[in-house]
Amino acid sequence: MNQRKIILSLIFLCSLTCSANATEVSKSSGVKLERHFVFDTLPLNLEEITSASDRIFTGICTNAEEIEDDPESGLPVFKYTFKIIEVIKGLQGKEEITFKQWKPTVNGASYEAEKKYILFLYPNSERGLTSPVGFLQGQFEVQKKGFIRRSEVVKNKSGNRGLNRNLKTQKKVVIHEDNYINNYVEECSELGIPMRYQEFVKAVKYLAKRGK
Repeated sequence: MNQRKIILSLIFLCSLTCSANATEVSKSSGVKLERHFVFDTLPLNLEEITSASDRIFTGICTNAEEIEDDPESGLPVFKYTFKIIEVIKGLQGKEEITFKQWKPTVNGASYEAEKKYILFLYPNSERGLTSPVGFLQGQFEVQKKGFIRRSEVVKNKSGNRGLNRNLKTQKKVVIHEDNYINNYVEECSELGIPMRYQEFVKAVKYLAKRGK
């Protein structure tokens, strides 16, 4: 009899736990979707980053606003505004763009005011949020290099490694349209060094046009 009571008690406790877990999953599903959207990423080459992007542009960060409880998403976010310098994909005719990122995705990947970036952004999620494709892979800082003839170069947080060759699948990018650009991207990527701005943008435009 005592054994039967123990078994019934265990079944009852198990049912309560399962119910509570189901409720918790339901409440947090939106956040989990955003987390999956940004963090569960695999290595991507430049063609894959370009193809997954909804918008690609060069811009200068003009404003960053922290919002603890965003009315649209119900999450803590950062709201960024960029002055668009060059449109590469998806923003034809635009001079400015404003977008929001879920706060945890900005750690280690924030934008500094008055700095220039090339961004590859995902389409907005159902909560109105976006982030760079492949997290840090789709955020490139534009820097000045040299003392006399200062030229612009670009690099992401991975040091441009893996742009010509997916580091997981080994799938290579081949830019048939321009052999020089193809070889340049391959060399810089394999060495993990910055790329000249003009050559990098030209490569991305070739890949974006191919994906249409």
